[in-house]
Amino acid sequence: MTGGPAAGPILEARGLAVGHRGRPVVSGIDLVLGPGAALGIVGPNGAGKSTFLKTVLGLLPPVGGTLRLGGAFRPGYVPQADAIDPGFPFPALDVVRMAARVDAALPFAASADRERRARDALARVGLADLADRPFRDLSGGQRRRVLLARALAAGPTVLAFDEPTAGLDLEAEASLLALLGALREREGMTLLLVSHSLAAIGEGTTDVLLLHGGRHRSGPVDEVLVPEVLGPLYGVPVRVDRVGGRRVVAVATPGAP
Repeated sequence: MTGGPAAGPILEARGLAVGHRGRPVVSGIDLVLGPGAALGIVGPNGAGKSTFLKTVLGLLPPVGGTLRLGGAFRPGYVPQADAIDPGFPFPALDVVRMAARVDAALPFAASADRERRARDALARVGLADLADRPFRDLSGGQRRRVLLARALAAGPTVLAFDEPTAGLDLEAEASLLALLGALREREGMTLLLVSHSLAAIGEGTTDVLLLHGGRHRSGPVDEVLVPEVLGPLYGVPVRVDRVGGRRVVAVATPGAP
């Protein structure tokens, strides 16, 4: 799979099986990611997306195979948009300050350092001027960026983002994907993007892990998001087109002509 500079893999899976209580949900995953790669993890509910991500983040043990994380692997996690109550009364800066730590070994940094890290993170996602705006008054796209800033404040090298574009309009989706691409290209950050949307993943990643019904397929995005791979995996005819420079994946409804 693709990656960044030749600094060695940041994540390597060989015959990896992920699951719960010793029972695999998906088995035989082989992939290698270098710094600056962007892996899209796509599939329906129950396919194993979250289980794979939790295994990579160390929240679940592998059921089988091997998973090796490079010495530079330091993850940051961006939850789904509803992870924080939309009515949360505190300003965006306070949301980011929750995770603005010196490093992963310390529970909290000094107050002044948390403030600096939080403001720097908001500036990186383009929200420096909204630091004092209540979280509940922000748009859906802005809330998503605040949660991204909260993850960035802890200084990760790997960013795991759960459903980054869910609920966003096309403009907000394109803007967020462009921001993630900039973080990857400027800073060499590795991205793990979990999504139901083949179209969004196709535009924002270098590599794809498709999960469906206990089966999987992984590889470079231009080799995996093609009808010859998607059709057999999903069991229905699939068409892939380019519209306005964006990849559009159309999956036929079972039983439809």
